Amino acid sequence: MEKRFLTWAEILDFVILIGSTVVLIAWILGSPLFYRTDGPVLSIFSAISLLVIVGLRLATRHFHLWPFTANLAFLMIVGGGNISSILMLLSAPAVHINPKSSLVMTSMFTSIGFVFFSFYEILLYLRKTPKSSWIFDDILIHLALVPGGISLIGHIFQNPTYLSMSIDPRVGVSLLEMVFMATLALSTILGNPNLFLWKFLKGGLANQLTFASLFINQYIAPVVYLLLVGANWQTGSFGPELFIFFGGVFATLGFLLFQAKLE
Repeated sequence: MEKRFLTWAEILDFVILIGSTVVLIAWILGSPLFYRTDGPVLSIFSAISLLVIVGLRLATRHFHLWPFTANLAFLMIVGGGNISSILMLLSAPAVHINPKSSLVMTSMFTSIGFVFFSFYEILLYLRKTPKSSWIFDDILIHLALVPGGISLIGHIFQNPTYLSMSIDPRVGVSLLEMVFMATLALSTILGNPNLFLWKFLKGGLANQLTFASLFINQYIAPVVYLLLVGANWQTGSFGPELFIFFGGVFATLGFLLFQAKLE
């Protein structure tokens, strides 16, 4: 079972590698995929981050002489670059974003996800996932999915606050970007048999159903709330659905932490 999961993780990494390469080439040729001026676009910088993360994974597995220091250096570039992007968009978006430019910056939501993935990869290259009640690796992967979950609400209900920046609608999380990030998370989980999540799920059907309920709830609960009360958006606003979503995230993480402590 474990070997099969590792095989699937590698297949998914190759899919991301090929997909991000196609996106990168399309940007270089001046014909970005699914480009639009009134909605989020998968930026060239996001494609580079994806390419580096999965490229390092595959190089480490298949090239025995691949230098360990190269992994740390490139991941620091990805993580540091996305942190810089977040700070730029937070400090002076009007200065750093040019709606008329052919280049599109990575959205803050996407950059947050890449920062979590980069930190996770760095830790994993430094040591294997430890058997500890402080399940830091599981937490990093779970938090990397949070920005995509918020953007999913934006896509379902067309909330501009969760979709993209008003100054440039192209700077946001596109559906293509969400697919890439979800695939990256899945390959990350499948590729690490030492995660506490796997140990918990091996505990039986009850554990599997419990985790599935908690995980699905954090995405379904906000959607159900908005369907019941209706979505009436105002520019730059968010509602209780955001706190409901974070409540589900904390419930899932808290439950896993509690279970790890019991173990």
